Amino acid sequence: MKKLFYINSLQIFLLFIAIPTISSMAQTVTWDEFADIYFPNGEEDNDDGTTLYDELLEMHRNPININTAQRTDLLRMPFLDEAQVDSIISLVKRSHGLYSLGELMFVRNLYHKEVTFMPLFFYCQRDENTARHSGNNAKDNVGFNPPVNKILTEVSTTIDFPLYRREGFKKHPKEVLDKNPNKQYLGDNISTTLRYRSSYNNRIFWGLTAQKDEGEPFCSKDNVLYDSYSFYLAGKGNGTVVQWILGDYRPHFGLGLTIGSSRPDAINILSAFRPRQQGFTRHTSTDEHFFMRGGAITVRTGKLTLHTFGSWRKLDATLLKDSISTIITNGYHRTPLEMSKRGNIQALQGGMSATLELTPLTVGIQATHTHYDTPFRTPTQLYRKYYFKGQDFGNYSLYYAIGGKNLRLWGETATSLQGGIATQHRLQYAPSYNLRLIALHRYYTTHYLATSAQSYRVGARIQNEHGIMVGANMQFNQFWHLLTYMDYARHPFATYQTTHPSKAITAAAQLEYLPSRNTVFIIRYKFRQRPQDNKQDQLDHKQQHALKIQMRYIIWKVFAMTSAADFTRVSQPDKANTCGWMLSHKATAKLSPDTRINAAAALFHTDSYSEALYFNEPSLLYYSYSPSCYYHGQRASVSLTHKTGIIRFAIKYGVTHYSNRKTISSGLRAYNGSTLQNITIQGIVKF
Repeated sequence: MKKLFYINSLQIFLLFIAIPTISSMAQTVTWDEFADIYFPNGEEDNDDGTTLYDELLEMHRNPININTAQRTDLLRMPFLDEAQVDSIISLVKRSHGLYSLGELMFVRNLYHKEVTFMPLFFYCQRDENTARHSGNNAKDNVGFNPPVNKILTEVSTTIDFPLYRREGFKKHPKEVLDKNPNKQYLGDNISTTLRYRSSYNNRIFWGLTAQKDEGEPFCSKDNVLYDSYSFYLAGKGNGTVVQWILGDYRPHFGLGLTIGSSRPDAINILSAFRPRQQGFTRHTSTDEHFFMRGGAITVRTGKLTLHTFGSWRKLDATLLKDSISTIITNGYHRTPLEMSKRGNIQALQGGMSATLELTPLTVGIQATHTHYDTPFRTPTQLYRKYYFKGQDFGNYSLYYAIGGKNLRLWGETATSLQGGIATQHRLQYAPSYNLRLIALHRYYTTHYLATSAQSYRVGARIQNEHGIMVGANMQFNQFWHLLTYMDYARHPFATYQTTHPSKAITAAAQLEYLPSRNTVFIIRYKFRQRPQDNKQDQLDHKQQHALKIQMRYIIWKVFAMTSAADFTRVSQPDKANTCGWMLSHKATAKLSPDTRINAAAALFHTDSYSEALYFNEPSLLYYSYSPSCYYHGQRASVSLTHKTGIIRFAIKYGVTHYSNRKTISSGLRAYNGSTLQNITIQGIVKF
């Protein structure tokens, strides 16, 4: 019976693959489709998901007029490089404003994929009275439109109801809890989020995010309604004061060696090799750790730009004898033990960045300082030998960027208060508009310490790593596109799971084929080799091969479908090879201009958790969900979204069934069963 089920599932999947594309007309890419393209599934090296994803979604929900957009707005697009941004600006100025975004097809070095992404973040509205000297009235503006007094507001709430009960929600007698108070969660099994966003003239922004995770108390145990809150008040302008933020925000300077907000994946670096836009972004996600709370401002005078910021906030941590053992970043406060670690240390941070633009050279200096009210405990594990010690940490760096049309070079060299150096350099050579060759070199010493640094690496920290990455971005024509890279990293000192110097190798290639505007084929292969100690305390290397074949197509203008096949293989010395595969399919149907239905299904089979596979499941707005599929089972979900006037309503049902497991997870999260079901409801009001 089980064999018959798998055969039928495979036949259905192959049927989906074989469906021909009928329409050749241009279609609008949805946000889910963009996320599926740009954010690779299950990239464990990439923790950009809670930063870049949320920032782009915020821009998607509040698009900007291409004719009034600032250069910095275009540079926030991770799929555009500086040459493409300059070409867009040139086209808008020559045309004295675009009549439609379709005119971007006239940009020679802008291809179909980038053009289809643009309507997600920009719209086109041309004012006939637009000043032809737009670049003179607003220095960095692509165009100029007179302001319109308008306040835009959006309020959303999302509630998730699990249709099962984990071990932590079972009720226990008082005498049992007196002996073990952490045997039961303090709250109910519902998770909920409230979001409020407002803006005035796309110049002033304010917002609030409140969240309660599953198991956290609601309106009890010192919680004022929700467990966590995040808020901001921000503004931007074209004068001396470019940007200011009060509340929660994320900074990014240089290449991220002193302070940064994201750790990019190599494949995404190849799409736009330049560093992230310098400055601050509003913290809009539900992440409870990776942000700053205080104030930040950016001012510009002539060619000099100055960023300054300050932050004070409480952090979760495990304390041992009045010293910090571990800083906790997951944000969970479900048990008395987790509650005892909540906000029990304080961190005071401040810093500045000064950038001088001397075309074609840009130079900058960065300085940051962090003070904790409690000292860090001296590490005992070998691989933690050079981790944080003490209470005060500082970082100082020099940043540069230079280049012209074909050759560009970026670099940052930083030092820490305790000593140690971190340096990274990026080189891009574009002999033609359809070919970019890149090289990235980094050298992070074992003594370098940075509390808020985030940049490209393969290790856990910007520390103890020397490596080089080379790659190529090749657009053969409008139909074929290849991204490929190889990365070699050496760790001079012990790392997690190793007590010896080691090396790591990563290689990947992604080939895209667009036979029509409605069809995309993608083949992605990735090889990883990571070190680890064996039982004899000798160094072995774990190798993983991953292959993904994916096809996206549109049928009759109203149906969008994505079919994919994933395969993985893990090999280790003295151990049997393990494998895994997954067949997945996603479909979107526009029942009407205001009604949409999404469905997804996956059939997976892995030998163990090590071969877990992921796919970007269509989810509700502001939620990125990539279920981890491992062991033997199936995953399916369906969601319905309907808009009526200013109200948008959505409901989603999801189910995961394991055919070879009778117990799922462990500890308080254990569930004695083989099927997990959830219902999620969302309501959004935008006016």
